[in-house]
Amino acid sequence: MAKEYPFVENTLGKKLQAGTGLTVDCLTCRRRARLDIAELVKRVGPDHGCMHYDLIKVIFCHECRAAGRDDRDLQFTNHAVTPDQRNGWKPCP
Repeated sequence: MAKEYPFVENTLGKKLQAGTGLTVDCLTCRRRARLDIAELVKRVGPDHGCMHYDLIKVIFCHECRAAGRDDRDLQFTNHAVTPDQRNGWKPCP
């Protein structure tokens, strides 16, 4: 895989290729979840943006929705994933 500079990680496909992770925190109920980037790519496609304003359209807090609370008061955090955390991860072709 050729290195491209400047490095840009603005889509889910690029995030998957880079092997980095995302967590989402619900600011209403304080729950936290690690997102499965590969599954998100399957659901919304590799060209879907991975910025807050892109993700908030497709992700919500199931617990808050079920309770009738604000289910989109979310905060996303990018994470570098170390080689020991990749669990068989391989870059996209």
